[in-house]
Amino acid sequence: MNQEIYNENEQALKEFLLDISCLDQLAEWSDSFNLFDVLKITRMEIRHSNMLAWLLDPNENHGLEKNILEEFIRFAIVSGGCELSVFDLLKITYEDFCVYREWNHLDILAVSKQSKIVLCIENKIDSGEGYRQLERYRKWIYDAYPEYQKVLIYLSPDGREGNDALYWCSMSYQNVLEIIEKCYEKSNLSPEVSVLISNYLDVIRRDIVGDEKLAKICEEIYAKHKKALDLIFEYKPDRAMDIAHIFHKWLSEMTDKGELIADLETSNKTIIRFKTETMSEILPDAENVLSGWNTKNFYFYEIINRSGYDYRIQFVVSSKNIPDDLRKICDRINEIFPAKMQKENWQWRNHFHTSKRKIDESIDEEELIKNLNADWVKIKEFEKRLKKELGLQP
Repeated sequence: MNQEIYNENEQALKEFLLDISCLDQLAEWSDSFNLFDVLKITRMEIRHSNMLAWLLDPNENHGLEKNILEEFIRFAIVSGGCELSVFDLLKITYEDFCVYREWNHLDILAVSKQSKIVLCIENKIDSGEGYRQLERYRKWIYDAYPEYQKVLIYLSPDGREGNDALYWCSMSYQNVLEIIEKCYEKSNLSPEVSVLISNYLDVIRRDIVGDEKLAKICEEIYAKHKKALDLIFEYKPDRAMDIAHIFHKWLSEMTDKGELIADLETSNKTIIRFKTETMSEILPDAENVLSGWNTKNFYFYEIINRSGYDYRIQFVVSSKNIPDDLRKICDRINEIFPAKMQKENWQWRNHFHTSKRKIDESIDEEELIKNLNADWVKIKEFEKRLKKELGLQP
């Protein structure tokens, strides 16, 4: 980091600290205990599915009995997104419902043999729908339960439609919030369960649906101290930062071995960049212009570490200020490894990436390094083929 940027960052942090009392407005939300914050699972899809599966099960010990399950089915019926009618609600026997998690990769499955009803919920929070995913799931359910009436719900923060919308009822977390609140308020629950559900409602309201008052206060504070808050967020200790430290360690060791060139000045915890000798031979540095990264090089390999739960490595080129000779090389690379971005006035292009790899919940450093080394082999294979196609092989 050069001295000018360092001075700007330092000044931004000083101004924020002098105005630290602006955070007092957040006390209403930040001072209260929330179990889900402690466990750091407020936006973890799998944890929300676990919580919802527990609430939907009429035989669990939450004290809500059939209420949540009944309201989910009622919602689907009213939305016109299932095979049941409102009169069928009166005939359903809820006591024999069995609720399953991750059946054939489905998030939540609730089945009643007596009423011959199957409820399926596919839950998406930060991830998107996979290619024809809902269609595949629907076919599995129809094959497994041919004589049953189906209730298929696609749950997302904003209630967007899935690709198989004719069969799946769209449901938002605002709908979930309203259903749980309704059942919670009319039930007499134990203190322990009451605290848990109250905490869960707060998490949905704050972190998924959005609290308008909280959002307005945060927007005002952020607009006033954007630079300082971006710095604090970037360097706050969290899972993504823990994983980034391992990536940095691997890059430093590989740099010491002369295998690659780490560029930590342009890196952060979510995007960690490096170069290679081979690629710098193919795309050499420019003399008097700077790329989109404000560097003399017009390419980078980037380790993408958005959440700390998965990663992939990609090869990216920048067109900003690119000299004509380098643009011709980029065009040739695009002929060999076509990028998705094919516009003539492109700014960034991605010509190669490794497969996305999951990172173990417990962060197994040895396994992560092993995977990085395997990805490094793929990168060298990519570069070898590229050199051959460009006619640069001896």
